Amino acid sequence: MESSTPSSSESSAQHPGLFNPVSAKSNSTFHLFPNLPKEVRDIIWEQNLMCERYIAVELWGRDGPSGEFCRRISPPRHPPVNQHYKLVLINPPRPNAICGTSAESRASACRFYRVHLPCYSVKGSKLHAPGTLWFNPELDTLEIHGLEHFTTFANDIWRHDREKAGLRNLSLRLRSSLSFGRFYELAASTDQLRQVIGRLRYVTFIHYTEWDRVNMAFAKYFSCCLGRQFPLRYPRSLPVAGATGSFSRQQDPRPIEDDILNSICIITFSDSGQIVQDWMSGFQRLRPTMPCDFRFAYATDGAESPFITNTAGAMDYLKDEGKRWQEYFDRGTMSPPEGPWQFSIGTPKQLDSELQTAFGFWTFPLEPQGPLGKDHQRPRGFLIPFYDFSAYQPELCVFHL
Repeated sequence: MESSTPSSSESSAQHPGLFNPVSAKSNSTFHLFPNLPKEVRDIIWEQNLMCERYIAVELWGRDGPSGEFCRRISPPRHPPVNQHYKLVLINPPRPNAICGTSAESRASACRFYRVHLPCYSVKGSKLHAPGTLWFNPELDTLEIHGLEHFTTFANDIWRHDREKAGLRNLSLRLRSSLSFGRFYELAASTDQLRQVIGRLRYVTFIHYTEWDRVNMAFAKYFSCCLGRQFPLRYPRSLPVAGATGSFSRQQDPRPIEDDILNSICIITFSDSGQIVQDWMSGFQRLRPTMPCDFRFAYATDGAESPFITNTAGAMDYLKDEGKRWQEYFDRGTMSPPEGPWQFSIGTPKQLDSELQTAFGFWTFPLEPQGPLGKDHQRPRGFLIPFYDFSAYQPELCVFHL
């Protein structure tokens, strides 16, 4: 995933509470544009497409008894006998307007997104009509589910890429990742897997919390032990998982509340640091002479908010979140208290903030001495595992709503 610079923000008065670094739309036209040389017009089209995208995909394999393509809940024990798969977009990215502006602009977009793969979108367990994923290996990051078909899929990207770059930017969901050993055993071809991993430049391990920010704030407040108490705080600086598609990245310019970065909650079925180290070591064994940039990404409320695709949906989400925050707080202060939260030792001070919410994710570098590093002591003494990332200034990746 390579750096991209965000453009100017929309007015905060127009969308209060929302951090959305996209340019305001303009209805102005440049009537002399057709008179420009074609090579200049092509450069202009390409510059308008130059933006990173984050796309979540699933690889559906054939079910044994029925022979139909389906989503697997857990990976198989052995490599699939049939390596045929269907590429399914969990939440298809909005196509750039240039794709439909004119025949010339569409042709430019077709060249820019030079890898074209047949795909499907999904609603529930039903596949929609087939379409085409237009993919740019240098700028697009794929979050891939269905890793038993990873090698075949990544090799297909390489075969369809006229420049033979292949898959460069990979994201793996930390909560659902299998061990690297299992991943290696499921590869259709270990030789092909080595080639695929050798082409990677950026690997991100992303964690989506199942809790939203309201539940997380109250859970942290009531999880105190060993003499440590987290204040009850509305954590507006925590990014909320948004729809996949175009995004911008920058060092987070917003002020971050106290006790946020030093208590990043990561709940997985096993030790998160060990999972990350296992994968990093496996990748490095298969590509000993080629460097790879490893990152950790974090976003809240991954269960619901991936369906937020525009500003209106984001504002509805924030309005509902604010109402639930107030309801939970009021219930905890009632006498007698009414659940789900009860304040047993006084009433905490409720802090309000004008901090804007970002729909996207934070990223942090993965280092041996970092919170998920092999030499770092694992968090103990809490019912909920918290990790301390306060030594880092997070990079904020914000989806363009």
